[in-house]
Amino acid sequence: MTLLSDHLTNNPATVQRLIGAIGGRCENCSNSVPPGVPVIHIIGSPPDIGAAHDLQKHLLVLCPSCRESFGSGRVEESLQRELVRHRSRDARSRMQEILGYRPRPYVPPGDFSPEAVFHEMIASGALDLCLNGG
Repeated sequence: MTLLSDHLTNNPATVQRLIGAIGGRCENCSNSVPPGVPVIHIIGSPPDIGAAHDLQKHLLVLCPSCRESFGSGRVEESLQRELVRHRSRDARSRMQEILGYRPRPYVPPGDFSPEAVFHEMIASGALDLCLNGG
């Protein structure tokens, strides 16, 4: 089992590619990220890189001062995750590629019936919620 933090420590080229993926700027304050300085912040407990999930959701690229603040626990995890949610689609895709994430294709269940789903939505009132943003 290799943790994401260990993988990044042992692969500085990957770190540089991640910095490039977000345009070389801190994802919190937008200051430039200097080369060669540890700037990857892992949110929460470092996940195992062998797991089949989206690792970019667990990290932020930060300038040294923001990384110090985030690493000291002064910034709540919910706010850190909010920064990840606001990451551009392009940066997210590049980071996923760098970290080797390949989403599994969606395969609907074999007994999937669009008509049955529609009738179930009508009967439950869920269709009204979907159409009216509720």
